[in-house]
Amino acid sequence: MKKITYLIVIVLAGFISSCNPVDDIFDELEANEAGIVGTTDYTISDDDYAALDLGFGNFSSVDDAKSMIPTILNDVFPFWGKGSTANVTYKLFSRASTERNLIVYEVTTDDYDANPDTERFDNFSRDSHITTFLNTRYPDPEDRTLVSLTYEFFDGSTNTLNNGFLYSNGEWNFIQGLTDDEYNFVGEGFPNFSSEDEAEVKLPIFIKDKFKFEPKAAGDIVPFMFKLFQTDEDDVDEDGDTTDRTTYSFVKNFIFDGTDWAVYNNVLEQTLQFGFDGMTWVPDNTIAYTFTGSDFVLISTALADKYPGPASSAERFSNFDRRSGNDNFWSDSMLLEATVVVLNNLDPSAEEGQKYVVTFDIFNGSSGTESLAVIKTGSDWVLQ
Repeated sequence: MKKITYLIVIVLAGFISSCNPVDDIFDELEANEAGIVGTTDYTISDDDYAALDLGFGNFSSVDDAKSMIPTILNDVFPFWGKGSTANVTYKLFSRASTERNLIVYEVTTDDYDANPDTERFDNFSRDSHITTFLNTRYPDPEDRTLVSLTYEFFDGSTNTLNNGFLYSNGEWNFIQGLTDDEYNFVGEGFPNFSSEDEAEVKLPIFIKDKFKFEPKAAGDIVPFMFKLFQTDEDDVDEDGDTTDRTTYSFVKNFIFDGTDWAVYNNVLEQTLQFGFDGMTWVPDNTIAYTFTGSDFVLISTALADKYPGPASSAERFSNFDRRSGNDNFWSDSMLLEATVVVLNNLDPSAEEGQKYVVTFDIFNGSSGTESLAVIKTGSDWVLQ
């Protein structure tokens, strides 16, 4: 035991007599950490929202997301260095307008006759005819007033339609409704749904069929107007009785996920890219790209006359030789030239300020990778 004690003393004495080796170790660790360049996809979790004191589990604006997400990334990726990127998926509150006030109205012959464009045939034949009618009849509507309008529309033949027109942000917005036949198509005996829950179940199926010949993109949101038969508490039929039953119209929004429709809950999934600038994470348009074998062929062809040895080596081994003093050595400035060759081919119309972090294979006695961060400035790619 005594020998072990002496050994420990000798080792400690050696450490004490040196130039603070512990500090050297930490300096080396920090240097290595600063060189870590990572690229990842990250989704903000419920715990993340809670840590940010966002009780509703979403951001209220894109600006809030840009300012608050870096806090999360700093915690999750504490050792990542300059040039790292993260594609972050988060929830954004984005309210789609629905009705606040309801007007139920059926256009009369007198209404058609009051407009020279519609008096002859007593119907609408253009969307502008409907807008003219609405502006005339409701010159100063409250915001989010829904007019459930029954009217005649000529489009090859005259049809009776019931659609919604929602006044929002100073203009009338068309809201698709269902015809009597379409209510029958979804299994209703009357032109209304029995409950809101039933509407939420049936409408996504109906909408998918409705738009089967009008392709929609994932993330598209469409409003639909539907009717419920319920107690007339607001006297929408204007008969003076608020205890009878009548038909109410409502607006509900639906979102497409690329395959199916679902009720839209006013929350969108959005993605923002962030880049680490050496100090913190900032909203970024950086694109991460890794050189392929064909890129090394392109580089070799473009730089063969200027750097014959290195160019040939790059094509042969699909990497850059980083052994200083070797005939095939690629310096930092040469790597930038190679990067410019690749990016001008990959993204010839890149906009001013577009950033890339390119990663490529190298050989410095053993195989590895290195990365360069560049930005489009004028007509050139320059180091960030």
